[in-house]
Amino acid sequence: MPAFSEVTRIEAAIKNKSSKELEWSLWYCQMRQAVPSARPADLKYWRGIEALVKETMAPPAAAKAFPVKKKKAGRGLGMGPVAGGDES
Repeated sequence: MPAFSEVTRIEAAIKNKSSKELEWSLWYCQMRQAVPSARPADLKYWRGIEALVKETMAPPAAAKAFPVKKKKAGRGLGMGPVAGGDES
């Protein structure tokens, strides 16, 4: 059985990230959830699709850049033998 044209349209909107189509998809998902005769399984499905649409519509979160401490020169283990030192 082929998928409904609305579901295909929503999937294409998510894939292509078309803002107009995503807005329509969000409206359609909310409309399907507002139907009084909707079964619980249908509500769960359309809530999931709505979450996908909202996630696609949201701008990507900027990656946090934490400050990096600069290492001091000549510190730490494994620097090799110390010049001019006696090993006793």
